[in-house]
Amino acid sequence: MDLQARIPAALAAIHNFICVHDPDELASFTESADLERGFVSGELAAGQTRAAEKRRATMRQDEIAAAMWVQYQAELQRRGTI
Repeated sequence: MDLQARIPAALAAIHNFICVHDPDELASFTESADLERGFVSGELAAGQTRAAEKRRATMRQDEIAAAMWVQYQAELQRRGTI
């Protein structure tokens, strides 16, 4: 468990290293064409992430961020800090 807890930080460090020292490396990955429509829950992905999956993930991330911002603004108003 101790080793597993270190994996996300190590992956983030590797990602940041690549971004700093070879930013074109991340841009060189090609988009895969969607072979299937929809999302199959409970299965591990095989191969690269498909474009539609990336769009769904980005949309979901934006929805979460917007909801968090609304909650944050409401909390600031509740506290009377804005």
